[in-house]
Amino acid sequence: MAFHNPTSLSFIGAGAQGAVFLLDSGKCVKIYAFPDDAKLESTVLTHVQSSSFFPKLFEAGVNYNVMEFIQGQGLDEYLLHNPSIDDAIAEKIIDLLEEMKRLGLHRIDAALRHILLTPSQNLIAIDLVHSFVCHSPKPNILLNELNNLNLLSRFMDFVRFQRPELYEDWL
Repeated sequence: MAFHNPTSLSFIGAGAQGAVFLLDSGKCVKIYAFPDDAKLESTVLTHVQSSSFFPKLFEAGVNYNVMEFIQGQGLDEYLLHNPSIDDAIAEKIIDLLEEMKRLGLHRIDAALRHILLTPSQNLIAIDLVHSFVCHSPKPNILLNELNNLNLLSRFMDFVRFQRPELYEDWL
């Protein structure tokens, strides 16, 4: 189904909560279908501002948030075209999940499409609306998606040898 863009802004993408448009080279705006979702995500983004794993929030409105535009591709797309998971990417995924836990998010998980791999090989998590609402102490969505790409075994081998305490926790 085609998306109708009612604005003069460049359309970036749409999801369950709303649509994202480019404002300039460094900022985008996410317009939400429901104001409660805008508030939930702005609360999370405000909470994680000190971390390099999440976009910066510039402005929060009733039904929109202006945030940092992250140049990059979804980790799902990257892994589809690079059907292996090297140690560096595996380590960065673990670092992201541990940062979520350190920051006190309730959802220590993310869909691969909501993890962007930047040109400098950093990982940035987006679409954080339910990070304080949903309780998920284990990365079930991420692990299931890696399994669907036939990459779970390789990733879990890395976790088992590099972070055995996480391996035991995630089993």
